[in-house]
This record gives sequence, structure tokens and C-alpha cells, in this order.
Amino acid sequence: MANGYRVNTDELEAVVKRLQVIQQNMAQTSERSAYGTDVSGSDFGSNFSHAAKVHEAHQNMQAWLTETITGLTELINDFGNKTQTVNNAYKGLETEGVANMTYQGGAS
Repeated sequence: MANGYRVNTDELEAVVKRLQVIQQNMAQTSERSAYGTDVSGSDFGSNFSHAAKVHEAHQNMQAWLTETITGLTELINDFGNKTQTVNNAYKGLETEGVANMTYQGGAS
């Protein structure tokens, strides 16, 4: 293994932890955009000629935010899961390599 490469599993773990924090923040942002920005059509005024257009634009933006946040959340979940899988695989290989060296060292 002297000619191989070394993977910093600590850094992979740090990436997974950072992604988990981002996921938590995204969940809060998702809830705020879905429930904290709900505005009825009458909130834009009854004597305002463009109230319906403003309300429609608001609803379109709210839908876009929800769609964007959902897509980002899925992307982060996928990347986080793959990173965790790679990290576990490298740790398994490292443990296996140490066990093999220990076994070979004890057999001499």
C-alpha cells in the first residue's frame, strides 16, 4: 500500500456533517417559504387594480421556491448519502488492511 493513495476519511466525515447542517437549514427554509409567507389575495388590497397580478406573482414565486428547495434537498441528500457510503467503504478497507497486516505480522 506504500505506492497507493491515502483517503482522508476525517474530511469525508466533516463533509457529511456539513451537509447534515445544510439539510437542517434547508428544512427550516422550506417550512418558512411554505407556511411563513402565505398571503391571501385580499392582503394586497381590494381597491388596488393590480392586486390579483401581485398575488399571482407571489404564488408563482412561492411555488418556485418550494420546487427549488425540494430539488436542492434531494441533491444534498443524494450527495450526503454517497459521501457517507464512500467514507464507510474506505474505513472498511482501512480496517481490513490493518487486520491483514496484524495477521501477517503475527504469523511470522
